[in-house]
Amino acid sequence: MASNASQPAPGPRLNAAGMPDRELPGGEPANYSDRWEDEWSAGVGKGQRWDCAAPSPSLVDLLKSGKVDAKGKRVFVPGCGRGYDLPVFRSAGASQVVGLELAPSAVREAQAHLQELGLPEADAAAIEMLSGDFFRWSSPQGPFDLGFDYTFGCAMHPSMRADWASTWAKSIKPGGTLVTLVFPINPDADPNVGPPFPISPALFRTLLEPAGFEVVSEAPVPAELSHPPRVGKEVLMVWRRK
Repeated sequence: MASNASQPAPGPRLNAAGMPDRELPGGEPANYSDRWEDEWSAGVGKGQRWDCAAPSPSLVDLLKSGKVDAKGKRVFVPGCGRGYDLPVFRSAGASQVVGLELAPSAVREAQAHLQELGLPEADAAAIEMLSGDFFRWSSPQGPFDLGFDYTFGCAMHPSMRADWASTWAKSIKPGGTLVTLVFPINPDADPNVGPPFPISPALFRTLLEPAGFEVVSEAPVPAELSHPPRVGKEVLMVWRRK
């Protein structure tokens, strides 16, 4: 005889970071976030697919120019992949650099890459590569002085963009700086097909300005400062958190 006792409702499905996943419209996978763990665990070699096997030349140039000062700053880089850009901030004088990835496999790849670099002990200690969900993770030390967003905003499903902007506002302290390397800029692409979803400086303005950011500078990235496959599709924007 079947029991009439009520059964407990199933718990929420968890993403790769062990956190409840959000449900998305438009026929997206039931657990959208896990696509990144699936991709990384299947194997993404250096220089393959979205991995450019090197830091962003435009970021290196920006920090060397002094237009953005990382000295003594705490820096946050979510969606950083193998972490190529993390040592760039440390070389520019950052006191702490935190990279965050949703996919545990990506974190392991980044940690292996950083170890391969043979960084001096002090530099290695100042760089952390963590697994976590950008929308739910927060630093025990509070908001950061400086953030960098590259091939991260474009990974957001359009329904996640408002949360992306508000989470960046929570992650950067008032008076702090957010650097967004806007990519891919492709006006002819379907805006609802991705990732990467096509984005633009205008789109980022509509998202980040209401969240409490103001544009400090905006400029197309010169060909010599882009990874070759991305030439003509990048704009560098620097923001100040009000």
